[in-house]
Amino acid sequence: MSGTRTDLPYLRSRRLRRPADAAPAAPAPAAAPAPQTSASSLDLSAPSAPDPAPSSSSLDLSAPSAPAPSSSPLDLSAPVSPEAPSTGSSLDLGSTDPAAPSTPSGGTSLNLFDDEEPASSGGTSLSLDAPSGAPAPVRTSPRGHARLAEHDLGLPSIRADERRLMTEHEPVVALTRMQSAAGALEAKVAVPNPSEVVLGLVFETSDGRQSLVLPGLSQQGPDPRRPIFRATSSGVAVNLRRIPGVHRLLLFAVPTRPSKQLPGGTVTVTTYGGSRLEAPLVAGPTLGAQALMTAYVVEGRLVIRAEHDPYSGTLQQICAAYGYREISWRDPYTPLV
Repeated sequence: MSGTRTDLPYLRSRRLRRPADAAPAAPAPAAAPAPQTSASSLDLSAPSAPDPAPSSSSLDLSAPSAPAPSSSPLDLSAPVSPEAPSTGSSLDLGSTDPAAPSTPSGGTSLNLFDDEEPASSGGTSLSLDAPSGAPAPVRTSPRGHARLAEHDLGLPSIRADERRLMTEHEPVVALTRMQSAAGALEAKVAVPNPSEVVLGLVFETSDGRQSLVLPGLSQQGPDPRRPIFRATSSGVAVNLRRIPGVHRLLLFAVPTRPSKQLPGGTVTVTTYGGSRLEAPLVAGPTLGAQALMTAYVVEGRLVIRAEHDPYSGTLQQICAAYGYREISWRDPYTPLV
C-alpha cells in the first residue's frame, strides 16, 4: 500500500493543484461600449449619421428629408443645412423648423396669374390681370345719359351785344352754353313789306319726333301745352330753357305772293344776351319755300349755320332735302300736323 494519506484533517488543508500541461483559457473579448447619448457628452469626433427614426405623427407624403441635427448643446460637428419646405401636398406635423414668413400684401389677394406677383395695396385686391391705369368711370346725368367731356368745338362764337354777318365764307356760329340755355332764340325777317313773307321751323326732338310750326297752320309744337317752338306772322321763337329736348331744326321762308316771289331783305336771329346774327334774304322766284338757316344741338350748345342755298322747292321738297322725311303731307305745300 502506497504512502497516500487518508486522514481527514490533511485532506481538508490540502489545495487542488492544476496540471502543468493544461493551457490557460483565452480571455473573453470586451464588449464595445455603447454610444452615450447623455447631454453632457464631450465627444469631438465626427458622429456617424444615425438612421432617421420615422415620426409617429408625420403624414409627410413628399421625399424624406435629412435627419435633424443632434440635440447636444456641445456638438461641434458641421450642421446639416435644412431643406426648403415643400409646397406640394405635405401634411408633416412633426417638423420643428419654423415656416418661412410670407410677404405681406396689405389685404386679401385673388390674383389668378402665377407669373405676376400681386401688387401690395392698401386694401383688398381682386385683380384679375386688369391694367393698373384703368380709366376713370364716365359720369352720368340723373337721367342715366353719359355726359360728354367738355371741350372747345373750334367754331366761331359771338359775344353779348355783338352783331355778326354770316357770310358764305364764315357761315357758322356756335353759341355759348349760357346763350344756348337762357331766354329765347328769336328769328325775324326785315323786308319792305313784312306781310309778303312768313318764317317757319321744321324740327326734330331728342326722342326722334319730327314736325313743324308755320303761321296759320300749326303755331306751337311739339306739345301745345308745353311748346318749345312758336310761329307767328312776325317771326318764330325757340324756348331755350327746353333746349335739351331738341336735336336739330331748320328755318325756312314761305312767300305769300301768288307769284311765290321772295322779296329781298335780311333775316336776323337774336339771343337773350342781345347778340344778333344776320343773313341775307335773296330776292327771286321760288317754288314755294326757301331754306335759310340750320341749327344743331352739340353738347348742349346751339351751332347755327346760314345755308345760302341757291335752290328752292316746295315745302315738302325742302324738308326732304335736309333730312326731315318723317312728316306726312296733304299736298306738296301743306303738311299734315
